[in-house]
Amino acid sequence: MGIIKRLMGNSVRRHYRARGYQVFRGAFPKDQISAIGDMVHRLIPGYSGELRRQDGRFATNDFFPGTTLVRNAPLHGHVSLGTGLEPLSHALCALVTSPALADRLQALDRASHYTVHQTLLFLAAQSTDFHLDSWSLDTAPRGFSHTVWIPLQDLDFRSGVPSLVPWPHGKVVTEAELGLPDDGGSRDERYHRYHRALYDKLMSASPEVVTPLLRRGDFVVWSSLTPHFTLPSYPFPTERLSLQVLIRPTANRWGDFLSQPYDRTSLQLQKVTERFSIRQPT
Repeated sequence: MGIIKRLMGNSVRRHYRARGYQVFRGAFPKDQISAIGDMVHRLIPGYSGELRRQDGRFATNDFFPGTTLVRNAPLHGHVSLGTGLEPLSHALCALVTSPALADRLQALDRASHYTVHQTLLFLAAQSTDFHLDSWSLDTAPRGFSHTVWIPLQDLDFRSGVPSLVPWPHGKVVTEAELGLPDDGGSRDERYHRYHRALYDKLMSASPEVVTPLLRRGDFVVWSSLTPHFTLPSYPFPTERLSLQVLIRPTANRWGDFLSQPYDRTSLQLQKVTERFSIRQPT
């Protein structure tokens, strides 16, 4: 049995290195995922207080017009939500620091400990343009942090699911390689300029795109340098309960695409299990 497990680990590791993503089926118990989805349904849309949102600010629920679908995703729900939402926070924390997740990440990179930097709890499908997560979180050197995307309900091709351009793990395309200056303009200007140029470069080669259709218990993980976007949902807006998690192997120094390294977390980490720490939001 140990030999089979090692062979499976080698297989997913080779796939991840060659293509920059990996789909895991049946990783979590369906009952656990269903229970979290039920809590999200029951607790978040009717919550009247302010929660930290995707932009980092505290705000009340912002609904798509004419619906009960929340469009401003709660941020860091695994650390703290509002009063009365503690059961959901505890359930999210247990999920993103579970042995099931650690085992599968370890099959990809052989790390022994991970740091959870961020979670985003999506209640509805969002339109996400072509981008790299490296600009939000990465390691130094680039390419060794992971994005974990966990559906909290069964999804199909109409749900607004992530789509990935297969990409060799650790392959960096710099601003200079795209003919762009590396010191001109604000960070936002450089972000948009870079992604436009990278998009044009990739589209000129007519790349394939992978769109994993996921059920409760499945998840997909991709590298910080894997280009991806979100397919539009049909109809729009559509409910899409899901959790995005940004994780790095703790042994790798923290960075992002522009800041290498970016070491500001030494006093903000809380070890919660033998295999996971959590970065406390400031």
